[in-house]
Amino acid sequence: MLKQVFTYNIRCSIMETGLKMFFPFFVLFFLSFPIQAQFAKPQYWFTYNHTGRFDDRWSYGFDINYRTTGLIPLNSSLTAGRVGLNYHTSTGFRITGGYAWFGTFASEADQIWLHEDRAYQQVQYNHKKGHINVVHRLRIEQRWRQQFTDESLDETVSTFTNRYRYLIQFDGPITEYPESKIGFRWQLANEFFIHNKEEVGYMLFDQNRSLAGVLISPPGNMSVAVLYQLIVQQQPFLRETFLINSFRITLFQTLDFRKKKKTINEEEIPVVD
Repeated sequence: MLKQVFTYNIRCSIMETGLKMFFPFFVLFFLSFPIQAQFAKPQYWFTYNHTGRFDDRWSYGFDINYRTTGLIPLNSSLTAGRVGLNYHTSTGFRITGGYAWFGTFASEADQIWLHEDRAYQQVQYNHKKGHINVVHRLRIEQRWRQQFTDESLDETVSTFTNRYRYLIQFDGPITEYPESKIGFRWQLANEFFIHNKEEVGYMLFDQNRSLAGVLISPPGNMSVAVLYQLIVQQQPFLRETFLINSFRITLFQTLDFRKKKKTINEEEIPVVD
Protein backbone atom coordinates (compact mmCIF):
# COMPACT_ATOMS: atom_id res chain seq x y z
CA MET A 1 0.00 0.00 0.00
CA LEU A 2 2.77 2.46 0.92
CA LYS A 3 4.55 1.64 -2.33
CA GLN A 4 1.39 2.34 -4.34
CA VAL A 5 0.83 5.64 -2.55
CA PHE A 6 4.47 6.64 -3.09
CA THR A 7 4.25 5.74 -6.79
CA TYR A 8 1.02 7.71 -7.15
CA ASN A 9 2.57 10.77 -5.51
CA ILE A 10 5.58 10.57 -7.82
CA ARG A 11 3.32 10.46 -10.86
CA CYS A 12 1.29 13.41 -9.62
CA SER A 13 4.52 15.34 -9.05
CA ILE A 14 5.68 14.61 -12.60
CA MET A 15 2.31 15.63 -14.02
CA GLU A 16 2.40 18.87 -12.06
CA THR A 17 5.92 19.54 -13.33
CA GLY A 18 4.74 18.99 -16.88
CA LEU A 19 1.83 21.36 -16.41
CA LYS A 20 4.17 23.99 -14.98
CA MET A 21 6.46 23.58 -17.99
CA PHE A 22 4.06 24.15 -20.83
CA PHE A 23 0.97 25.96 -19.61
CA PRO A 24 2.93 29.19 -18.88
CA PHE A 25 3.57 29.36 -22.62
CA PHE A 26 -0.19 29.42 -23.15
CA VAL A 27 -0.82 31.99 -20.42
CA LEU A 28 1.95 34.34 -21.58
CA PHE A 29 0.83 33.94 -25.17
CA PHE A 30 -2.74 34.88 -24.33
CA LEU A 31 -2.00 37.73 -21.92
CA SER A 32 0.70 39.36 -24.05
CA PHE A 33 -1.81 40.89 -26.43
CA PRO A 34 -4.55 43.35 -25.49
CA ILE A 35 -7.16 41.55 -27.55
CA GLN A 36 -10.60 40.46 -26.44
CA ALA A 37 -10.81 36.79 -27.34
CA GLN A 38 -14.12 35.14 -28.10
CA PHE A 39 -15.24 31.55 -28.29
CA ALA A 40 -15.72 30.04 -31.72
CA LYS A 41 -17.84 27.00 -32.51
CA PRO A 42 -16.59 23.73 -30.99
CA GLN A 43 -14.66 21.51 -33.37
CA TYR A 44 -14.43 17.73 -33.71
CA TRP A 45 -11.23 16.25 -35.14
CA PHE A 46 -10.96 12.71 -36.49
CA THR A 47 -7.51 11.45 -37.46
CA TYR A 48 -5.93 8.25 -38.70
CA ASN A 49 -2.18 8.16 -37.99
CA HIS A 50 -0.09 5.38 -39.56
CA THR A 51 3.61 4.54 -39.06
CA GLY A 52 5.54 1.73 -40.75
CA ARG A 53 9.09 0.62 -39.92
CA PHE A 54 10.89 -1.12 -42.81
CA ASP A 55 14.51 -0.73 -41.64
CA ASP A 56 16.43 -0.11 -38.42
CA ARG A 57 17.12 3.40 -39.64
CA TRP A 58 14.12 4.17 -41.84
CA SER A 59 10.36 4.35 -41.49
CA TYR A 60 7.47 6.17 -43.13
CA GLY A 61 4.41 7.85 -41.73
CA PHE A 62 1.17 9.41 -42.94
CA ASP A 63 -1.99 10.78 -41.40
CA ILE A 64 -5.44 11.72 -42.65
CA ASN A 65 -7.34 14.46 -40.84
CA TYR A 66 -10.98 15.52 -40.96
CA ARG A 67 -12.43 18.39 -38.93
CA THR A 68 -16.04 19.48 -38.49
CA THR A 69 -17.94 22.04 -36.41
CA GLY A 70 -20.99 19.78 -36.12
CA LEU A 71 -21.77 16.09 -35.87
CA ILE A 72 -25.44 15.82 -36.84
CA PRO A 73 -25.30 16.97 -39.55
CA LEU A 74 -21.58 17.14 -40.32
CA ASN A 75 -20.39 20.68 -40.98
CA SER A 76 -16.99 20.22 -42.62
CA SER A 77 -14.30 22.77 -41.81
CA LEU A 78 -11.04 21.13 -42.95
CA THR A 79 -9.62 18.03 -44.61
CA ALA A 80 -5.90 17.23 -44.65
CA GLY A 81 -3.37 14.58 -45.59
CA ARG A 82 0.30 14.40 -44.66
CA VAL A 83 3.12 12.00 -45.57
CA GLY A 84 6.75 11.81 -44.42
CA LEU A 85 9.93 9.74 -44.46
CA ASN A 86 11.71 9.24 -41.12
CA TYR A 87 15.38 8.61 -40.35
CA HIS A 88 16.14 7.16 -36.89
CA THR A 89 19.51 7.98 -35.37
CA SER A 90 21.35 5.83 -32.84
CA THR A 91 20.99 8.61 -30.26
CA GLY A 92 17.18 8.57 -30.14
CA PHE A 93 16.42 11.37 -32.60
CA ARG A 94 13.98 11.02 -35.49
CA ILE A 95 14.49 13.29 -38.51
CA THR A 96 11.58 13.68 -40.93
CA GLY A 97 10.92 15.35 -44.27
CA GLY A 98 7.56 15.35 -46.01
CA TYR A 99 4.61 16.99 -47.73
CA ALA A 100 1.09 17.89 -46.60
CA TRP A 101 -2.09 19.14 -48.25
CA PHE A 102 -4.77 21.06 -46.33
CA GLY A 103 -8.17 22.08 -47.63
CA THR A 104 -10.19 24.64 -45.66
CA PHE A 105 -13.93 24.55 -46.32
CA ALA A 106 -15.68 27.90 -46.87
CA SER A 107 -19.35 27.16 -47.56
CA GLU A 108 -20.33 30.82 -47.95
CA ALA A 109 -17.88 31.42 -50.83
CA ASP A 110 -17.99 30.56 -54.52
CA GLN A 111 -14.63 28.83 -54.17
CA ILE A 112 -15.64 26.30 -51.54
CA TRP A 113 -12.15 24.96 -50.81
CA LEU A 114 -9.05 27.00 -49.97
CA HIS A 115 -6.00 24.90 -50.80
CA GLU A 116 -2.73 24.83 -48.91
CA ASP A 117 0.45 22.96 -49.86
CA ARG A 118 3.14 22.39 -47.26
CA ALA A 119 6.65 21.07 -47.25
CA TYR A 120 7.91 20.29 -43.77
CA GLN A 121 10.99 19.13 -41.89
CA GLN A 122 11.02 18.04 -38.28
CA VAL A 123 13.18 16.63 -35.49
CA GLN A 124 11.65 14.51 -32.74
CA TYR A 125 13.31 13.26 -29.56
CA ASN A 126 11.76 10.80 -27.11
CA HIS A 127 12.99 9.98 -23.62
CA LYS A 128 11.67 8.55 -20.37
CA LYS A 129 11.30 9.90 -16.84
CA GLY A 130 10.52 6.76 -14.89
CA HIS A 131 7.26 5.45 -16.37
CA ILE A 132 6.59 8.75 -18.14
CA ASN A 133 7.27 9.16 -21.85
CA VAL A 134 8.38 12.66 -22.87
CA VAL A 135 8.35 13.77 -26.51
CA HIS A 136 9.90 16.93 -27.95
CA ARG A 137 9.13 17.81 -31.55
CA LEU A 138 10.30 20.79 -33.59
CA ARG A 139 8.70 21.20 -37.02
CA ILE A 140 9.43 23.78 -39.74
CA GLU A 141 6.78 24.31 -42.42
CA GLN A 142 6.90 26.09 -45.76
CA ARG A 143 3.30 26.99 -46.55
CA TRP A 144 1.73 28.00 -49.87
CA ARG A 145 -1.81 29.12 -49.01
CA GLN A 146 -4.85 30.45 -50.79
CA GLN A 147 -6.53 33.29 -48.91
CA PHE A 148 -9.46 35.60 -49.59
CA THR A 149 -8.51 39.14 -50.54
CA ASP A 150 -11.50 40.88 -48.94
CA GLU A 151 -14.78 40.34 -47.13
CA SER A 152 -16.68 39.58 -50.34
CA LEU A 153 -14.94 36.19 -50.45
CA ASP A 154 -14.94 36.09 -54.24
CA GLU A 155 -11.22 36.46 -54.98
CA THR A 156 -8.20 34.67 -53.56
CA VAL A 157 -4.48 35.26 -53.52
CA SER A 158 -1.66 32.80 -52.94
CA THR A 159 0.79 33.60 -50.14
CA PHE A 160 3.95 31.98 -48.82
CA THR A 161 5.03 31.86 -45.17
CA ASN A 162 7.37 29.90 -42.95
CA ARG A 163 6.13 28.57 -39.64
CA TYR A 164 7.87 26.94 -36.67
CA ARG A 165 6.07 24.57 -34.31
CA TYR A 166 7.27 23.17 -31.00
CA LEU A 167 5.41 20.33 -29.27
CA ILE A 168 6.05 18.83 -25.85
CA GLN A 169 4.03 15.77 -24.86
CA PHE A 170 3.83 13.64 -21.71
CA ASP A 171 2.12 10.30 -21.26
CA GLY A 172 2.09 7.78 -18.45
CA PRO A 173 0.20 4.72 -17.19
CA ILE A 174 -3.16 5.09 -15.48
CA THR A 175 -3.33 1.48 -14.30
CA GLU A 176 -0.74 -1.25 -13.99
CA TYR A 177 -2.53 -4.57 -13.97
CA PRO A 178 -0.44 -7.28 -15.68
CA GLU A 179 -3.55 -9.41 -16.28
CA SER A 180 -5.30 -6.60 -18.17
CA LYS A 181 -5.14 -6.91 -21.95
CA ILE A 182 -6.06 -3.27 -22.55
CA GLY A 183 -3.64 -0.49 -21.62
CA PHE A 184 -4.78 2.95 -20.45
CA ARG A 185 -2.44 5.93 -20.40
CA TRP A 186 -2.98 9.63 -19.78
CA GLN A 187 -1.66 12.19 -22.27
CA LEU A 188 -0.83 15.88 -21.86
CA ALA A 189 0.61 18.07 -24.60
CA ASN A 190 1.16 21.65 -25.59
CA GLU A 191 2.16 23.04 -28.98
CA PHE A 192 2.80 26.63 -30.00
CA PHE A 193 3.27 28.10 -33.44
CA ILE A 194 5.71 30.85 -34.43
CA HIS A 195 5.74 32.65 -37.76
CA ASN A 196 8.82 34.10 -39.35
CA LYS A 197 8.96 37.77 -40.33
CA GLU A 198 6.53 37.39 -43.21
CA GLU A 199 3.32 39.40 -43.03
CA VAL A 200 0.96 37.11 -41.08
CA GLY A 201 -1.08 39.62 -39.12
CA TYR A 202 -0.41 41.62 -36.00
CA MET A 203 1.44 39.14 -33.81
CA LEU A 204 4.20 36.58 -34.07
CA PHE A 205 2.60 33.78 -32.03
CA ASP A 206 -0.56 33.02 -33.95
CA GLN A 207 -1.73 29.76 -32.35
CA ASN A 208 -1.39 27.62 -29.23
CA ARG A 209 -2.86 24.17 -28.53
CA SER A 210 -3.21 22.54 -25.11
CA LEU A 211 -4.37 18.91 -24.98
CA ALA A 212 -5.34 16.36 -22.32
CA GLY A 213 -6.92 12.94 -22.56
CA VAL A 214 -6.61 9.17 -22.51
CA LEU A 215 -4.78 6.71 -24.77
CA ILE A 216 -6.44 3.29 -25.03
CA SER A 217 -4.30 0.41 -26.32
CA PRO A 218 -5.94 -2.98 -26.91
CA PRO A 219 -3.78 -5.98 -27.95
CA GLY A 220 -2.28 -5.57 -31.42
CA ASN A 221 -0.86 -2.64 -33.33
CA MET A 222 -3.68 -0.12 -32.85
CA SER A 223 -4.33 2.54 -30.21
CA VAL A 224 -7.03 5.20 -29.81
CA ALA A 225 -6.51 8.62 -28.23
CA VAL A 226 -9.55 10.53 -26.92
CA LEU A 227 -8.48 14.10 -26.20
CA TYR A 228 -9.82 17.52 -25.31
CA GLN A 229 -7.99 20.40 -26.98
CA LEU A 230 -8.13 24.12 -26.28
CA ILE A 231 -6.95 26.21 -29.23
CA VAL A 232 -6.05 29.89 -29.03
CA GLN A 233 -5.99 31.08 -32.64
CA GLN A 234 -5.45 34.42 -34.29
CA GLN A 235 -7.44 35.36 -37.40
CA PRO A 236 -5.19 37.94 -39.12
CA PHE A 237 -7.81 38.84 -41.72
CA LEU A 238 -10.46 39.57 -39.05
CA ARG A 239 -7.92 40.90 -36.53
CA GLU A 240 -9.53 38.78 -33.83
CA THR A 241 -8.45 35.99 -31.52
CA PHE A 242 -10.65 32.95 -30.94
CA LEU A 243 -10.75 30.32 -28.23
CA ILE A 244 -11.83 26.99 -29.70
CA ASN A 245 -12.99 23.98 -27.71
CA SER A 246 -12.18 20.89 -29.73
CA PHE A 247 -12.52 17.17 -29.18
CA ARG A 248 -10.14 14.78 -30.90
CA ILE A 249 -10.32 11.07 -31.66
CA THR A 250 -7.14 9.70 -33.21
CA LEU A 251 -6.60 6.13 -34.36
CA PHE A 252 -2.90 5.15 -34.30
CA GLN A 253 -1.57 2.16 -36.24
CA THR A 254 2.04 0.99 -36.10
CA LEU A 255 3.47 -1.71 -38.37
CA ASP A 256 6.94 -3.27 -38.40
CA PHE A 257 8.08 -4.89 -41.67
CA ARG A 258 11.63 -5.68 -40.54
CA LYS A 259 12.59 -9.34 -41.04
CA LYS A 260 16.17 -9.25 -39.79
CA LYS A 261 17.27 -8.91 -36.19
CA LYS A 262 16.24 -5.56 -34.80
CA THR A 263 19.42 -3.84 -33.70
CA ILE A 264 17.33 -0.81 -32.77
CA ASN A 265 14.23 -1.78 -30.78
CA GLU A 266 12.83 1.70 -30.29
CA GLU A 267 9.39 2.03 -28.73
CA GLU A 268 6.85 3.75 -30.98
CA ILE A 269 5.12 6.44 -28.94
CA PRO A 270 1.78 7.77 -30.29
CA VAL A 271 2.20 11.52 -30.80
CA VAL A 272 -0.70 13.90 -31.34
CA ASP A 273 -0.81 15.81 -34.61
